[in-house]
Amino acid sequence: MNIKIGLVGISVCCLSLNLIAQEADKTPPPILVQVDEAREEAITALTWVPGTVMSQTDSDVASEVDGRITWMANVGDSVAAGEVLAKIDDTRLQITLSQNQSNIARWRAQVTLFEKRLARYENLEASRNTSRGELETVVADLENARQELEQATLAKNLTEYHIRQSSVKAPFTALVVDRIQAPGEYTSIGQTLIRVVNPNNIEVQVKAPLSVLPFIESGMQVNVLSKTHGVMESVRAIVPVGNQNSRMMEMRIALKPGDFPIGSAVRVAVPSSEEHGGVTIPRDALVLRKSGTYIYQLNQDNEAQQVKVETGVGMGSRIEVFGEVDPTQLVVIRGAERLKQGQKVRHEWEGDSLTARN
Repeated sequence: MNIKIGLVGISVCCLSLNLIAQEADKTPPPILVQVDEAREEAITALTWVPGTVMSQTDSDVASEVDGRITWMANVGDSVAAGEVLAKIDDTRLQITLSQNQSNIARWRAQVTLFEKRLARYENLEASRNTSRGELETVVADLENARQELEQATLAKNLTEYHIRQSSVKAPFTALVVDRIQAPGEYTSIGQTLIRVVNPNNIEVQVKAPLSVLPFIESGMQVNVLSKTHGVMESVRAIVPVGNQNSRMMEMRIALKPGDFPIGSAVRVAVPSSEEHGGVTIPRDALVLRKSGTYIYQLNQDNEAQQVKVETGVGMGSRIEVFGEVDPTQLVVIRGAERLKQGQKVRHEWEGDSLTARN
């Protein structure tokens, strides 16, 4: 009888151990989540204002000479500074240049003639074989001839300048945006031929409310955002003059070539309050529930700790939070909806693929 009771006891113990092992097997594995950091940083309220990307150098190029257009760069061509944008027929100018050269030769001969005559009259005057008045007349004739030669030389230089200007050159690295005239047409002095922009010298033109003026300064970094991407660039210039109707002023934000296409519509985040210290987290870390707003932070044992928070100033993809947030602990930004207090997790950083490794 005692042997039977002993066997029953052993069976019960084995069954209990099996149940404990099964319960252990039911412990859920750590959930894979994505994390980012909480930060202590300077915080300021931001006002988003619209802006337009433009080139600092957008020019309507005209000719300094008149004539028939023989060639022009095409729309979309990129022309280096100093290279030809358009050519004007210079046949008339070449004829004028020949006339100038002829005048120079004629007056140079006159100068040589009067120089010889002056030398002869100086000898005659020294031997008292001529009057002082005749000598002065020769001196005056020589001086007039020299002035005429100078005028002829200046006329030649001007004609040569006009010939050079008959090839209209790019004043800077230029992208041809529009042809106002076309080859074969006659252009006049100062008439616009072609519109060009410098694609390497771009900026954002922003209209901002005057109320932000105390919180901005030249050189400060601001966030510039389009529908596709965003960049951080510096304020190049502030024009602290408002329109009496809109109470808006102008700002210029410097951009790097390739940041945005010219003409793009963008938004710019402009500071609208004084800076103060605080803790920010990614907006994706917020878990919204009926009982309030929470985040989950990971302790040293990779256990999720629920922290109730209140939100403050938004700063792009991050937001200020108030509560018992530890800026030294990681914040869960993906997978927080499935978490419970004290739950074990394994984590990876933002930008890694949860799907690929889960």
